[in-house]
Amino acid sequence: MRLIDGFKAWRAERQFKKFTRNLSHSINSCLESGRQTHEKWEKQFSWYEGIMINRNEFRNKDVMESLKIIRDLNPDASMAIWNFLRLSNNGHELECQKPTGSNDKQGLDYINGLAKRVGALYGGGVDQLINVLNLTGFTQGAICLEVELNEGLNDVVDFHAVDPSTVDFRKDKETGEVQLVQKQSDGTYKVLNREQVFYLPFDPDIGDPYGRSPILPLLQIVFFQVEVLKDLKAVAHNQGHARLDISIAEEAIIKNIPQEIKVKGTQAIAEYANTFVQSIQKQFSQMKADDNFFHPDFIKVDMVGGTAGKSMDAKALINIINQQLVSALKQLPILLGRNEGTTETHGTVQWQIYVAGIESIQRGVKRVIERAYNVALQVQGRQSKARLTFNKLRTTDRFQDAQAEQIETNIWIARVQQGWADNNEAANEVVGHDAVAEPQAPISTSSAIARSRRVQVKRQPKTRADDAEDEYVREMQGDWVPEVAILTTKAADDFYNLLQNQVETYISRLEEADTPPTRVLVDIHRFMYSNNRKDLSDIPKSFIDWIKSNILTDEGEQLELWDAAGFDWIEQSAKIAGMYNIMEIDTELVFDDTNDDFLRSLSDRSRRDVELIQGVTDERVIMALWDVAFEGQYNITKAANALREDFAFSKGRARTIARTEMVGAARTGQWHSDKQSGMVIGKIWRSAQQDRTRDGHREADGQRKTLDEPFYVQNANEEFEPLMYPGDSSKASADNVINCRCWYKRILEGEEHLLEGGE
Repeated sequence: MRLIDGFKAWRAERQFKKFTRNLSHSINSCLESGRQTHEKWEKQFSWYEGIMINRNEFRNKDVMESLKIIRDLNPDASMAIWNFLRLSNNGHELECQKPTGSNDKQGLDYINGLAKRVGALYGGGVDQLINVLNLTGFTQGAICLEVELNEGLNDVVDFHAVDPSTVDFRKDKETGEVQLVQKQSDGTYKVLNREQVFYLPFDPDIGDPYGRSPILPLLQIVFFQVEVLKDLKAVAHNQGHARLDISIAEEAIIKNIPQEIKVKGTQAIAEYANTFVQSIQKQFSQMKADDNFFHPDFIKVDMVGGTAGKSMDAKALINIINQQLVSALKQLPILLGRNEGTTETHGTVQWQIYVAGIESIQRGVKRVIERAYNVALQVQGRQSKARLTFNKLRTTDRFQDAQAEQIETNIWIARVQQGWADNNEAANEVVGHDAVAEPQAPISTSSAIARSRRVQVKRQPKTRADDAEDEYVREMQGDWVPEVAILTTKAADDFYNLLQNQVETYISRLEEADTPPTRVLVDIHRFMYSNNRKDLSDIPKSFIDWIKSNILTDEGEQLELWDAAGFDWIEQSAKIAGMYNIMEIDTELVFDDTNDDFLRSLSDRSRRDVELIQGVTDERVIMALWDVAFEGQYNITKAANALREDFAFSKGRARTIARTEMVGAARTGQWHSDKQSGMVIGKIWRSAQQDRTRDGHREADGQRKTLDEPFYVQNANEEFEPLMYPGDSSKASADNVINCRCWYKRILEGEEHLLEGGE
């Protein structure tokens, strides 16, 4: 007990010190209680019941009534209201949750039943009531709703939408409380119960609790529009219709005045002339549209107006008014029947902004309806809370959403594979619950179609003015050569980096493996005096097995790395060559770089070539390490240096691989584009005819085949191998495709004689 009492005393002392410290800080800071500023509508001395918060002159009841009239009569405003109401009330979901967060089924049943009978004045339940509130909010910039209870205060009679312009705010002089009041018929103000009457303004200004109407500017532009239309109407009447222009020759009248009038003097003459003119006016005014008429020579009749008259071009003025109307109504031009050109991106952004405006009013209606439901639940003795959710308006393209979701999913897959996140964390972010199974390993032989379809549009390489062209590729012919030559340089750099990563990986494994075991060293000693080290058959099997089990342990992973890098580069080269090649045949043709056969051939080529590349790398690693071991005194430093200096990991080899792959892929693109054109029927093998040209390729020069038939070309072993085109590695050995610069000349329809050996 003494220990507990001591703890309580220490705690009380600590709280006292904290209080005095805060008090001291407040005194030293000269803090004051209460509000220091006042609103613009407050007065320091007020001898009446309360301080009325007056409405802005542009938001009073008369202005709102005028706005309602224009809203319903003006065609553009009526269309804007129609669009807004259909989009803002597109359905909603209702929930009822207990304080614990679980669903309250009985409470939900009650408010669902309530939703059907409230808003009786409008005949549609809560759904129709929401429409009324949306309309009021869009028109007046505020909504007001009252919950009417029965006499027993245990049930709801109805929900009533209240015209916001009929209620006011005032500040009680005694309490300082801002009250919601409504003026009664006898001139007094009734204080409304804020627990049952809910007023919510939209975008209120400082010190103005009434809200701002979104479409208030409509008044100004509509009044201007009315004046302009009146003027245009007058112009149309004056200049749009042909009218008689009647003139009277004064000299003829004076000449024909009777003598007895002349002698009576000037006044008699004037009276006679006026009477004469008036009689003419009367006669012409009484004429019907289809009457014929005759007149003496002292009356002249002409036509004015009609097509002969010219007036100002009102189109520009009408366009300005239309633009102002669109802005005042917070609409998109297309929603009001104005087809203004815009880009897809700008159109999407405009739609998103418009939807955001709709959702802002929906949020206000949601809050008011939820508060009304919560009052209903409260008088029923329930602690549950209602939740209303409007159906979302789509603001983005579904395909774009799917693409974004796929990218995010791939990012989480990569995080799991890198060990940055666990499987459950990724699953919760992507699908919202824990993972249902362990992650699946990626398939080693991925489909070309799947890889290429990641991007549906044609991919063009980004090049700079200073991008270097590979000199080997640059010597070839074809419109595609400059771009492929640049790609080859970049691919060589990429492949060299990959080779460097490989050699460093192998060296790190060398260091982990340390020296070979004794039995391997014994086998090495037996071969130390042998001079036959031409191929792997001369190397002890125990040494090769030790290398494969300690150094070359990830052949599958290395193949995947090469396949991923190689496919991306050869795909670009093949597509570029195919595009340029088909344009040489006919500029109206388009190369289909998503064709399944084309992509499958690239995938097969990539897999074959990387197996060859990695196979050569493995052999070079074994030979380099065997050379170190054969010389005696094997150690890790010598072995590591041997690997780093070996041609297998050099820039020269990376360049050779890039040239072979990029040129071979370009030939693949050429052959498939020729096939797609439907206009190429055959081909003629053309060798490069250089000093380095292979004998078999030189001898193949001039071979003529149909497009779907292979050439037969002799390899280094004097064996004939089938190639559909130069560089085709599908059935040819490496010595028949590496660094091959041969090509074929196409034979088009109408050139059948070339297939038979003609020129």
